[in-house]
Amino acid sequence: MTPETDPDLQQRDALLQTVLRGYFASANAGILRTIQSEAEYVHLASGATLLRQGDLSDDVYLVVSGRLQAFSETESGVRKILGEIGRSETVGELALLTGEPRPATVVAVRDTLLVKVTRATIERAIMQDPKIEMSMMRTVIRRFRHGEREREAPLVPVNVCILPVTSGLDAADFAQSLRDAQAAEARPVTVVTADDIAERFGTTPVHPAGRRHDALAGYIDEIEARSRAVYLAADGHDTAWTRFCLRHADEILLLADADRDPGRSMVERACLSPVGSISIARQTLVLLHKADTTIPTGTARWLDARPAARHFHIRPQLPSDMRRIARIVSGRGIGLVLSGGGARGFAHIGVIKALEEAGIPVDMLGGSSIGAVMGMVLALGRSADEVAAAVRKAFPLHPTGNVTGDYNFIPLVSLIKGARSRGATAQAVRDATGQDAVDSEDCWTTFFTMASDFSTGREAVLLRGDLVRNVGASYAIPGALPPVFVDGHMMYDGGTFNNFPVDVMAQLGAGRIIGVDLSVNREQVFDIDRVPGMLALLRDKLRPRAKRRYPLPSVPETLLRSSFITSLSKQKAMGQFTDLLFRPRIAEGRLLDWSRFEEVVAAGYSQARQVLAGLTDEQREMFQ
Repeated sequence: MTPETDPDLQQRDALLQTVLRGYFASANAGILRTIQSEAEYVHLASGATLLRQGDLSDDVYLVVSGRLQAFSETESGVRKILGEIGRSETVGELALLTGEPRPATVVAVRDTLLVKVTRATIERAIMQDPKIEMSMMRTVIRRFRHGEREREAPLVPVNVCILPVTSGLDAADFAQSLRDAQAAEARPVTVVTADDIAERFGTTPVHPAGRRHDALAGYIDEIEARSRAVYLAADGHDTAWTRFCLRHADEILLLADADRDPGRSMVERACLSPVGSISIARQTLVLLHKADTTIPTGTARWLDARPAARHFHIRPQLPSDMRRIARIVSGRGIGLVLSGGGARGFAHIGVIKALEEAGIPVDMLGGSSIGAVMGMVLALGRSADEVAAAVRKAFPLHPTGNVTGDYNFIPLVSLIKGARSRGATAQAVRDATGQDAVDSEDCWTTFFTMASDFSTGREAVLLRGDLVRNVGASYAIPGALPPVFVDGHMMYDGGTFNNFPVDVMAQLGAGRIIGVDLSVNREQVFDIDRVPGMLALLRDKLRPRAKRRYPLPSVPETLLRSSFITSLSKQKAMGQFTDLLFRPRIAEGRLLDWSRFEEVVAAGYSQARQVLAGLTDEQREMFQ
């Protein structure tokens, strides 16, 4: 068979023609044919390096099929992921135009087919059609603009390998359920199984590593070109088909029965061991539970065996859970971010209630300070009304009357002991789950809390470990409440560094982000020259609130407000990176006035309903 009659080569060249037309934006067919004739195909196996940071080269590479990842590395070895490059995208224009060393290392996420176009070829093409240079410049400028953004939508995985890692699970059945849980769109989601391959080819073809474009790879490329996503249903053991699925995956779903042994399976040890893995694609552990499971347990053991994997809990029998994992896998996962703000945080409950009534689900959840407290019960799988009941019990109806009223007689470490707030948090977890101890990774909704690590001087994202401890760390106001210790690190209120962690939610892969920002956009000016004496302050405190001359904040309030100052400018900036933003209008009051529960919840609910009523149909579809 000659190259002119080989259907696999014809398909490969057709893909290349499409890529060239899109990139060079030239209508001159002769130029494109010349570029194509001089281009060199490059096959990269999953994990192979295309370019290294600091290299001197000026070729341009175009991705025909597959996926690449770019990262930079500091002299101390700290690696920063810069992004991913998919089908029809390019690598290397900047070095060609400037002659500077490669700014990043680029590796193949999965088996990838590229074409290399040399500088000489491009220069000859530009001489014939100067518009080609403008097209290349636009690509570089667009890439720079993306790099300047605080938040960029993640590149959605197209080829998803579904790999059972416990016995008795059928990857094909799960793939079909996952496909069925997604809204119908113009381009379909295609499920490919070993049986499909055997039916087409007569038997499952062997696909050796490093041999990119044989008949099987070409067939999958063809399916990928016409599909929104391709679910590759792997075998539950080490076979040629399983290895093919892994090497061609943008993401790997590790499918596991949560009631089974959490240790690594034989196929994981053979194909995904830390040393010698055949794929560097992101791993996502999907733990399957029975429909009547109250709360997941023992998740830590699963993650200890797979430290690089993110995880999600689902009950396959519940359509809402299947829709949740379908949204996440397709890059449309909805993340809710709750900011800090003292007693103003009750407004979060009103927003949660309005979202629930509007049918807007929450797939991932994160909070800082009081936002972590308000989100905790929701993350445990409870409704908005149950969240409200738990918070009401913990705050305005606390048996002592004031959940933060247990002051230290001698405040050596903090003004407040914190025992009441810790006890109230623990009781809320017990009421929601029936368990005395729950870890953050056991929450039904993936949940993170922000803390400030005073041991290292950095923000800390708490995703694992004791839930009550992590939430307590997030609201431990410096000086007002005692610190919380996590693995020997002293943690205080998350609002000190990041009071509105939209950026963290984006890094976790949320495709849609809803934010509730409690910052106050006003200045507070005091009509006094200096702080009066103690007796004058005491007399003033005895007057009715409206007649007080010295409306000074209390010591705990001062500490709370000061803990937010350093992150206030970042908090205001984070709002522009949300897809849906709520800023409840709340009447002025003391930051630790827990008696305003009903008023503040109502304010959050009212503002949220107004915002939701103003959404267009297109905006509503983003959150379904």
